[in-house]
Amino acid sequence: MKKYIIVLALFFILSLPVIAKADNTGEKPEIEQEQSGRQIQNQNQAETENRGEDSQIHKQLQEQEVTETPKEGTKEAGQNRNEEAVIHMSTVATQVQQLQQIGVEGGIGDQVRQIAQEQNQAQTQIQDQLNKLNSKNQLLRLLTGTDFGAVKNLQTQMEQNQLRIKQLQELQTRLTNQSDIDLIQATIQALTDQNTALQDKVNTEEQSVSLFGWLFKLLAR
Repeated sequence: MKKYIIVLALFFILSLPVIAKADNTGEKPEIEQEQSGRQIQNQNQAETENRGEDSQIHKQLQEQEVTETPKEGTKEAGQNRNEEAVIHMSTVATQVQQLQQIGVEGGIGDQVRQIAQEQNQAQTQIQDQLNKLNSKNQLLRLLTGTDFGAVKNLQTQMEQNQLRIKQLQELQTRLTNQSDIDLIQATIQALTDQNTALQDKVNTEEQSVSLFGWLFKLLAR
């Protein structure tokens, strides 16, 4: 009888690690599931926060862009228009110099060089009008508006630019050398861009705020 009791006791002692291991094995999936759930929750929360931060940054950039963009009729807008006009004038001057040295001989070449010479003279007149607009006293500008005479002269120069553009386009169709064609095309594009910049400048000047500008505008016509 004692032997049976001893055997049962030994069997029970030896079975304890197996039972404990089985219990631990049964609990592990629940722990892993709980940890996995927490990780997913943390990841979702992080993604939500990131989306919120991205949206806030995008909003700030938009507000900054609106703040930094000069309004039409302001001093900053006028400065930007003047800078653009100066840049395009420099480009046209470079193209005109190259146009005067075009290698085409005969009638077409002479016409191209004549147009280049006329444009070179026009560039000086355009620069003079821009200088008048930019040098006008701010107090006088507030009272009488912009220099409407200079604005009118710029509009005349833009019309002459457009006329020379049409002449160059017609001559371009009669050329056969590709380098000459490319040179004239580049000059046409430079003149077109200059006219666009000058028109923007004129629009900005005419929209400037003044007390009696409307009167001086009528007198300049």
